[in-house]
Amino acid sequence: MSRGLPLYLVLLLVLTVYQDFPLVNVIGEIGRSPVILLFPLFVFCEVAMLAKHKKVMLGTKLQQYMLAIIVYLSFVSVAYVLYQFLQGSYGFGSENLLGKSFKVLIYFVLILLYIRHMQLVFSKIRNPKALYGCFFAVVTLLAAIMALELMSIPHALSSLHAGGHPYWRVRLLTSESSTTGSIIVVYASILVYLSRYLSGFAKTLSIAYAAGFFLFYLFVTGSKGFLIVMLLTLVVTMVKFLDFRKKKNFVLVVAVAGAMYMFVMYFSAGLVSSFSNDIENYTSSYTRMGTILIALTTVLHNPFGVGTGAYLLYFDKYVNDAIGVMSHFYYNVFGISQINAGELLTYSNSDENLGVKSGFFQWVMFGGVFSVAFFYMVARDLIVKAKISSILFLALVFILFSLLFVALEIKYEVWLLFAFISFYLGRGETKESHAQRVAFHENTHRV
Repeated sequence: MSRGLPLYLVLLLVLTVYQDFPLVNVIGEIGRSPVILLFPLFVFCEVAMLAKHKKVMLGTKLQQYMLAIIVYLSFVSVAYVLYQFLQGSYGFGSENLLGKSFKVLIYFVLILLYIRHMQLVFSKIRNPKALYGCFFAVVTLLAAIMALELMSIPHALSSLHAGGHPYWRVRLLTSESSTTGSIIVVYASILVYLSRYLSGFAKTLSIAYAAGFFLFYLFVTGSKGFLIVMLLTLVVTMVKFLDFRKKKNFVLVVAVAGAMYMFVMYFSAGLVSSFSNDIENYTSSYTRMGTILIALTTVLHNPFGVGTGAYLLYFDKYVNDAIGVMSHFYYNVFGISQINAGELLTYSNSDENLGVKSGFFQWVMFGGVFSVAFFYMVARDLIVKAKISSILFLALVFILFSLLFVALEIKYEVWLLFAFISFYLGRGETKESHAQRVAFHENTHRV
């Protein structure tokens, strides 16, 4: 193993969490993550691998599923754009439909290349303690960033963000606090998992460090979505460990029940108050629900999806229907006679930031039932693998719930967790992952 490889992995892990890169102001939303700058390197590595093996190596099921969704979306996107062209619709706002379809597909290609590149790097790092050191270094960096933010809010690290406006919550290197929770969960859980390769007191200290990092974020975050997903994750965890024939399960259920009690006691009042304030004074809840309703309506009429370009037209087509459904819902449930749908109405005449405020439903709008099948296959495969590690199972459940609340296109920590589980817990899915696990255990016993 090259001595510089762990340093390169640290760089990759830092770039993974940097999701408010100023390049967005130059090339658009895809530049919000600096991972786009690695695209030439990813392609170079792919060419080198192709030259070495004389064929494309799709080692893990995750890679195969990603390639399948890219091929399907490419076909559907072109088909729907051509259909719209025949109807006389060539664009929406300033976007050309065909150009938009290819721009969005770049996100998917970049995700696949990112997964393949991370698993390639994993395969080259044979020493588990070196891998642990990489994640430990990045977790420490994130903790330091959180501390700096708390000391300098609302102008914390403004030069590193795409916008220089004041921000009053902890957001790390992302654009807003609602997108940071998945970063904390992924990095803390992988650090705990890798702590198994430490011994004695060092292992205990490492787990305590990761737990402290997580609790630090938990008590300073203002993200409602993070707290809701945490509660859902705890509920699923209790169900999974209800078999008391194993003493470990009983201890875990008691711990989870205690965590749920603490959550209700300390966070529920603030969560309800924040949600009520959002409904009364802001538009984010209406916008999220409205865009999801638009996606669902689109898929009901187009069960195979509408692709990555023509979807723009369906926002304009179904936005009024979505507002009508929400008006009835909020009136019947909350007694609110008039909702603030101002942000949602702007989708009728602008293509700026036009998308579903949910990664899962956005991809379902793109690919219809095929996207649903994609998420099912990926989730099933990863859940089976993650069952051998309680901490990675918890992180995976959290991330799967998070897909309902956050966009996926630049959330590379999501794909990092998927790639990590797929590679290290892959039960010999590839020769490299099997050899890597053997090498890890050998190095662990050797130390």
